[in-house]
Amino acid sequence: MVNVPREGCDYVVAVVGQPNVGKSTLFNVLTGRLERVGNFPGTTVGMNVGVREHRGVRLCFVDLPGIYGLRATTVDERVARDYVLWGNWDALLVLVDLTVGLSGLFLLAQVAQLTDRLVIALTKWDAVKGQGVEVDVKALEGLFKAPVVPLSALRGEGVEELLDALLAVLKGPRSAGEAVRVDYGELEGLLGALERSVSGKVTKVSARGAAALIVMGDRELASRLGSDVDDLYLRGLRGLGLSEREAGAYAASRVNQFLEARVGPAIRFRPPREPRKPLAYRVFGNPLTGVPATIALLFAAVLTAFAVNTGFPFNVAFESLGMKGVAEAMESYSLSGIIGAAFDAVGAWVRGSLGSSHPVLAGLLADGVLKGVGVVASFTPLVLITLMIMAAIEDSGLGPLMAASVHGLFARFGLSGRAVYPLFISLGCNVPGVMASRAALDEAERLSIIAGVSFIPCSARLVVLLAFVGYLLAGHPLLQAATVLAVYLVGALLYLVTALAFRRGVLRVRERPELVLEVPRPRKPSLRVIWWDSWSMTRHFLVRAGTVLVIFVVVVWALLSFGPAGFVDEPSRSYAAIVGSAIGSALAPLFGLSPESSWKVGFAVLTGFIAKENLLATVAVMSGVGQEEAVRALGVSTLQGIALLVLFMYYVPCMATLATIYGETRSWRMTALITAYVVLLALAVSAAVYWAPALVARPGPR
Repeated sequence: MVNVPREGCDYVVAVVGQPNVGKSTLFNVLTGRLERVGNFPGTTVGMNVGVREHRGVRLCFVDLPGIYGLRATTVDERVARDYVLWGNWDALLVLVDLTVGLSGLFLLAQVAQLTDRLVIALTKWDAVKGQGVEVDVKALEGLFKAPVVPLSALRGEGVEELLDALLAVLKGPRSAGEAVRVDYGELEGLLGALERSVSGKVTKVSARGAAALIVMGDRELASRLGSDVDDLYLRGLRGLGLSEREAGAYAASRVNQFLEARVGPAIRFRPPREPRKPLAYRVFGNPLTGVPATIALLFAAVLTAFAVNTGFPFNVAFESLGMKGVAEAMESYSLSGIIGAAFDAVGAWVRGSLGSSHPVLAGLLADGVLKGVGVVASFTPLVLITLMIMAAIEDSGLGPLMAASVHGLFARFGLSGRAVYPLFISLGCNVPGVMASRAALDEAERLSIIAGVSFIPCSARLVVLLAFVGYLLAGHPLLQAATVLAVYLVGALLYLVTALAFRRGVLRVRERPELVLEVPRPRKPSLRVIWWDSWSMTRHFLVRAGTVLVIFVVVVWALLSFGPAGFVDEPSRSYAAIVGSAIGSALAPLFGLSPESSWKVGFAVLTGFIAKENLLATVAVMSGVGQEEAVRALGVSTLQGIALLVLFMYYVPCMATLATIYGETRSWRMTALITAYVVLLALAVSAAVYWAPALVARPGPR
């Protein structure tokens, strides 16, 4: 049973619609704000519930995932299908976008075969009229036996009429009958047998409608309803001489024929007024220009987000030009810099007030709790602005075009073209990169992306990268540039290879993701829609990852502040130093490190987990040198330094990323698996870099 909480609800309405249909916009207009945010039971698919009181009746709206059909080929489709079949809804609100033609009615045709307790909303009504589409609303109501309400959610047109139509259906007689009946031709015999078999197993909806989903190829539903249903389905296909794919394609064609024959006369589509496709189609849809245009746009988006939040990459550019003061000013007056300075000031006040009398409490509050909250606060504008840029790309209609342009490349690694978002966003920071995995087509792709994004070097790792190549390869500018480029290219390759390994090896999914997209016409994005979508995901970050991140910071503070002798002032006498020394001892044989170097490397690895920018500072403090001399202070050879650089670039991400991974997966087991995989692969690659020259130079047998 798939249910949502009904407390405080007179009726529950499930909102069903295809992606880009305007569902999020309408949901926010109807409810104003979310009352409950969580996951559908047994899944990581987000569940949003909003409340609207209308004429004294409290309506709870459940925002189901955007799907193209009820055939459960993805986790989103499975969640939506299960809730429609067995959920505790009282009515379904089906959203239809007629600007994409009759294909926008396919999902409605499936739902209408399941129940007549529905209301149909024709979204983007202003755009429909702008395209010259003529709609006979009364004819549609007669065909689907349900109220049909044209509306433009952003303008508030039709919202009151929609709510009135919902109340009329909710207060009307209840039934489990279908609104429409589709003739499935040669499959009618099998359909009738399946209808009799599932009767009694689905009481919320029409048995014929559920049987139709099975005939369309939903084998998982047949298995869920019992082995007898599954066996009947397979025997029926063998009797007809059809495969599951052939039967599903035939059934879908019958639905499309129904729409053309019955719905076509009620809707007259006119050819577009403009003879040429919009510029966005010509650029992003062209095989030659689509990929570079996608890369350029995403790269510009990443630069914009991080320039506003951290000053990156302009601070790095100014520092490389010798303008260190300008670079520091850009960092200090960026959003993250201002927020960090504010929390530092509060922390200093706490230490000044309590440090002499209660040093442990002062440390816990200033360097534990406040530091943790400060880290979350400094990440928040970065996450929000990045997600706003993503939401703008999606709402403009460019998102599907961009995904389609790079899909061919990513499909070779078990990913869809939508995996390009996390890759580029992670160049700035892995935290929003992990969150961008929500753009994935299915759960397997989403988890595969989360597993791989940690290999993309973020802006914090760039500082470490430049410091290492600047010292180790001094006087060789071409070699320095080649090394930096190689680090990013290898990181992208590890991202793709990891996605493929997790999809096939861990998640046991061998099929490539199918990029099925309804490409909308490019349009001006709505600021309200951008805000609604981005703030919803940012709040998710604050509630889930933020809480875990604060706990992480407090635990790290405890490790740095306590040792065998109790509370310590020097981190070198703390439990963290002991752990770091153990890490260094384990790494020493891999890279031929001396005892003097190994403990510094081990402690740097540990503090680099806290934040990668701490890595160089830790070495500098331990060695009593300036941060610019930190790499030299490690006392390693060029080959050792390059190998350690590879390790520092790819090993376990910072604790903020780790907290976000847990926040997105809601699984400590998956988080631990991803962490172990990343660490082991980083160790393997870095050790290979160190030992490869010796193996190559070893003379062969004579």
